[in-house]
Amino acid sequence: MTIKTVAIAGGSGSLGKPIIKSLVSSGFEVTVLVRDGKKSSFTTPVKTVTVDYASHESLVFALQDINAVVSVLNGPGLDAQPVLLDAAIDAGVSRFIPSEFGANTYIQKTSQIPIFQGKIAFQKLLAQKAAEHPSLSYSLVIHNPLFDFCLAGGLLCDVKNRDMTIYDGGDNKFSTTCLSDLGTVVVGILKNPGQTKNRAIFVEGVNLTQNKLLSILEKVTGSKWTRKEESISDLNTAMYAELSKEQPNPGVFVPGFLKVAIFGGSAYGADLNEQTPGLDNNVVGLKPYNENDVEEIIKAIVA
Repeated sequence: MTIKTVAIAGGSGSLGKPIIKSLVSSGFEVTVLVRDGKKSSFTTPVKTVTVDYASHESLVFALQDINAVVSVLNGPGLDAQPVLLDAAIDAGVSRFIPSEFGANTYIQKTSQIPIFQGKIAFQKLLAQKAAEHPSLSYSLVIHNPLFDFCLAGGLLCDVKNRDMTIYDGGDNKFSTTCLSDLGTVVVGILKNPGQTKNRAIFVEGVNLTQNKLLSILEKVTGSKWTRKEESISDLNTAMYAELSKEQPNPGVFVPGFLKVAIFGGSAYGADLNEQTPGLDNNVVGLKPYNENDVEEIIKAIVA
């Protein structure tokens, strides 16, 4: 199976842009599916096709002659993935990469986190459809947090106020990657369809602990940071309490549960090196980066 034509769903977001850039530079023909009524800023050689994500017919038409679909839909847009999948099957698409990008949902405790239930349901649907339609195959990308994105967004620490909450002592290891890695990984999957068929692809840019990250942050910023100590168990309990409220606040429970998955250690599969049979960096051509690389990433964000 040779993959040449790729359609991107949700391509205008933070994840879509580096993937599109890598696909184009690697010689793939890229089509971005643009939601009806939404303006597009994409230029040649990227093609755009306007679609109605609620319409099977619209999506089947848009996916004619497409070899692979990469979904980076998020939020409410994820509800469209089942329709997109069925359309991909009817259009003869051979590889589907869902919007899985993130935590290690292949570990039981992580798979039970409430905010990941939509992903778990789609994983099951995807496996079922691939079994029913052998012409379709899939790959899921697991990388844990996006280092640059989550650092700038405040999920890993508070860069502005030089503040970090440390969980369970700060020595739990976690894998992480950067936004730019996603393009490399997706290209690697599509160029190696046999090795990446019908399974999760586990990748890591760098392996850190909170204590190591804090040390690098203090070195780069030249200042002593405020360190707060909490437990993953208490955080998890607090997030379930928030979720049980009559009007739970997603701005509280979503980042809270993400931190449980990131900083919860082996119980949550945060260190992808522990995943059997191991990392797929060599399969997809992702080179790990060293401490100097991490420092440069942090410098750019702090600046």
